[in-house]
Amino acid sequence: MAYPRVARKPSATDQLDLVSLAAVAAALRLRSGAVRSIGDTTRTLGVIPRHEWLVRRWLGALARCGVVELDGDTYRVRGEVPGTGAEDLDVLHVQSRIPEEVARLHGRALRHLPELLRDEVTAAELLAPESTVHGALAGEGLSLFTQQLDEGCADLVALAAGTRRHRTRVVELGCGTGRLTTAVLRESPDLTEHYRFTDIGYQPLRSETLDVDEDFVAQGFADATADIVLAGHTLHHAANIGQTLARIRNLLAPGGELLFTTPAEDDPVSLTSTHFLHSRQRLAAAFRDGVIFPAMVVWRNALYAAGFTVKVEFSVGARTSVRHHLFHAVRENV
Repeated sequence: MAYPRVARKPSATDQLDLVSLAAVAAALRLRSGAVRSIGDTTRTLGVIPRHEWLVRRWLGALARCGVVELDGDTYRVRGEVPGTGAEDLDVLHVQSRIPEEVARLHGRALRHLPELLRDEVTAAELLAPESTVHGALAGEGLSLFTQQLDEGCADLVALAAGTRRHRTRVVELGCGTGRLTTAVLRESPDLTEHYRFTDIGYQPLRSETLDVDEDFVAQGFADATADIVLAGHTLHHAANIGQTLARIRNLLAPGGELLFTTPAEDDPVSLTSTHFLHSRQRLAAAFRDGVIFPAMVVWRNALYAAGFTVKVEFSVGARTSVRHHLFHAVRENV
């Protein structure tokens, strides 16, 4: 006997993605069946040069959903253009556990995407006065899935520390407000004595300053002085992830372990909010060619090139949105 298939109700995260993509389609003035070049689109819409990379990322996200078909610099609107819905954004943000500063920017940005593309209003202006650029970027890509990976990371740290006979020396990169730190130390309180909290600037935690884009030794972090390095939702900010991973490898003792969580691929919420904060000044190149969240294969290749062996990796995520990944890698003894 065949049972009827029951359609799954879209999650809050799914709905946020669809609302975001609908706003993108409206801002790009998509019409079913139309064939256009990306250059013509940016000129027609008056997109300033520093935001042109973002239009390409938008079209890439729409292509993955089957709305457009990309062929080099040309695209064809092949599917039904999504409509904006009347969803309560505030409720969806809360249900998806989107950080408050990101949620505020997202809600305001969706109403001003054409103006943002033309620089008639900036994302920083939409954040003011309640929020800051630093706060919004710190929460970029975070959602209910992040907590799942934090807990998974804490379990793996406990297992790794349990196999060591001596005190485990831990360095956490980008501790921020302590989200991952709390999960790890709740599971392994004995690690506190030899746990170094770091961030690029002042944070509420007792943290040391460490910039992942600069030499670690010069910042007081000598080679081979850590057994475990943690990074929760941090490494995607590195200007050159290969160089940063090489610095982490040097920081680790032989056989040391790196555990980090990161978003991968484009996220419709970030694409329509915090990604505007990544546009450089006029006529300058976009950060990492517009790839804010590198794909999993990029991380795998970069880890291998830096001298790591991937031990564990897994991901969580919604049907349409960015997926969140956890990598557990071991420094090779060479």
